[in-house]
Amino acid sequence: MGEADADAVRRYLLRRQIQPEIIDWKYFDPRFNRDRERGVVWMRENQVAGFLGLIPFRVEKGQVRRDCAWSCDWSVDPVQGGGMGLLLVKRARELYDGIFNLGGNENTRQIFPRLADRTVPDAGVSLVLPLRLGSIFGRLPGGIIKRLLSRHETIEQIPLRWVRAPARTVVTIDAGLSSQVLSLVDDTPPTDWRPFYDSEFLDWQFRRCPAITSWSCWISSESPLRTAALIWRSRSFKKLWRLVFCGETHDLEKIKILIAAIVSFVYQQGCVALFTIASHRQSDLLKLLRRQGFLRRGRLPFFAMHGRFAELPTDDFSFLSYLDADLAYRFEPDRGRASVES
Repeated sequence: MGEADADAVRRYLLRRQIQPEIIDWKYFDPRFNRDRERGVVWMRENQVAGFLGLIPFRVEKGQVRRDCAWSCDWSVDPVQGGGMGLLLVKRARELYDGIFNLGGNENTRQIFPRLADRTVPDAGVSLVLPLRLGSIFGRLPGGIIKRLLSRHETIEQIPLRWVRAPARTVVTIDAGLSSQVLSLVDDTPPTDWRPFYDSEFLDWQFRRCPAITSWSCWISSESPLRTAALIWRSRSFKKLWRLVFCGETHDLEKIKILIAAIVSFVYQQGCVALFTIASHRQSDLLKLLRRQGFLRRGRLPFFAMHGRFAELPTDDFSFLSYLDADLAYRFEPDRGRASVES
């Protein structure tokens, strides 16, 4: 992508229904890119005919420290690009020590299992906490009943659970990405096989992304800070929220305190449903989330491919979240209404 005409890349992504402000933030932010390759492009007659986006991140475990990338936005012009999708992936593997994907679009799920060195079909667990009646509208079969219900704000807002207001001094919830959370992620090196996201990654994802509005959450009395959470919603659609934990996540009592405060906060903000993602390996966290009312929505496949470093482990990560791949900013509610994602 660094060798391709930037305007041609933008035009191609615009044809793929990606908004111009998202294109500029996602692929042309020089502070985040730092001369790292952000994608692979197939050019034909001076036009982009295929694209594979790359989101850089690091993996660290013991003596292993490697530069890897999540793949995203993989597409090929069906008129011109027969068979070129595989070559895009092959070229991407030459640019990073490893290429990973979580979830993926329809093309990814069909083709990546044939390319990946390791596939774990159920690595990621997607969960939802339904808070109001509107959260179930997306699950209803299409028809006049669904359309009628989705038009009534009052029906959407009918509570599905009683949400207790926690003591305000227990958990601090600040608008935006707090400097305390940034310091926490930089000061908490990974101790197991998982992606490592530094403060620059979070700054790019939560301060500079034009699509979302975020809040930082931590236990007020904890010093030094060891565990925190980030919550966010779409700027254009305010009823679906997302949650990710930062720092140390093994103390489930602290996680429980954070969840209680977050649920109360987002409920007061009119949230219809709260979403999160975990690894199937995070069994204790999954049990806690279910006890707090979260329901399993589905599973996300994990694909790992060796790149420049042939000895890179391809085990699925022990910690997964909405920070992985390009999942964080994607809010696609059913026709603009407050429906649970599917």
